Amino acid sequence: MGILKITLSSFRNHNQKELGFGEGLTVIWGDNGSGKTSLLEAIHLLSYGKSFKTHKQRELIKNGLHSYVVRGTFKKNNSTDKVDTEFGTGGAQKTKINGKLISSRKEQVGRNPVVILSPEEQEITKGGPSQRRSFFDRVFSVVNKEYLNTLQSFFRLLKQRNASLVRIREGKAGIGEIYGWDEQVVGVASSLLFQRGLMIEKFKESLFYIQSKYDINVDVEISYKPNIKEPLDYKQTLLTTQETDVSMGRTTRGPHRDEIDTLWRGAKIRSIGSQGEHKLSLVFLKLSEVMFIKEKTGSFPILLLDDLFAKLDLGRSRKLVKLISELEKDMGEPIQTIVTTTDIVDIEQSGILSENSNAINHRLSR
Repeated sequence: MGILKITLSSFRNHNQKELGFGEGLTVIWGDNGSGKTSLLEAIHLLSYGKSFKTHKQRELIKNGLHSYVVRGTFKKNNSTDKVDTEFGTGGAQKTKINGKLISSRKEQVGRNPVVILSPEEQEITKGGPSQRRSFFDRVFSVVNKEYLNTLQSFFRLLKQRNASLVRIREGKAGIGEIYGWDEQVVGVASSLLFQRGLMIEKFKESLFYIQSKYDINVDVEISYKPNIKEPLDYKQTLLTTQETDVSMGRTTRGPHRDEIDTLWRGAKIRSIGSQGEHKLSLVFLKLSEVMFIKEKTGSFPILLLDDLFAKLDLGRSRKLVKLISELEKDMGEPIQTIVTTTDIVDIEQSGILSENSNAINHRLSR
């Protein structure tokens, strides 16, 4: 599975651009401002229906214009999968898969998965619990539609319960209005907690595997602390926090408040981690994501590395390249990897070109 080609029209700083990709490694290099990251952003858009850099579609349109179009052709088993996305300032985003207009992003998620490793993703280790919940929820949704459906149902019900809390606080409704929502929220929350717990345990196995391949002395862990320890007691918890919830106008307890921490040698990396430890931990999480998706779907996702080798020192870069090569050998298939860089020397010194003799090379200019 992988992407064969992509075409961009009026996307970011690209007027018209078409690129082809190899089954293994593709290197995209050029000066800052030449649109390297934008290409990765476009691939991510075709995979997930949104950018990894912004939630504002208008920011993706080339300055002075009114719409963008991105088209991609993916290899899916023995067939091709064509995804077209367009957005104009006067309307909503429209996406077609093999010529058929889709009604929601849910139809895209998991179809042509990608894993992005970029500076923006560092918030997974540096940010608060919400960033890590979002990361894991996205990963789990890619490999399991039931998880995605349960997650969406929970947040839909949570939004409705919160709206009732606000009405009660404003005196527009009685307290009894939330009891019906409580029953539904509790049922879906219990399912979500169960599924999330199982998925995190499986992800930990992928994380352990990646670290053992990289360096047996590295110790990165995932700590999961559900906000509700006993799902069966959640209904009582909602009754206990009812007064607080009404006062604040939101539900203060539930799986939307779960704590998921990244630990470096037993301590929360968010609190004690150096820059190098944060970068390495993110690399491990992302490569674990690659393995997790492979284990669950049977195919590697596309790996997008945004200027990675300028961020890691030479020693770690070479170990990372060796690790990716070992994963490919263990699984008997290549990992389609698309790398951006401002300096081709960084790529050459990392050793990734020597591991991929058939690499495709694209140079971009402003």
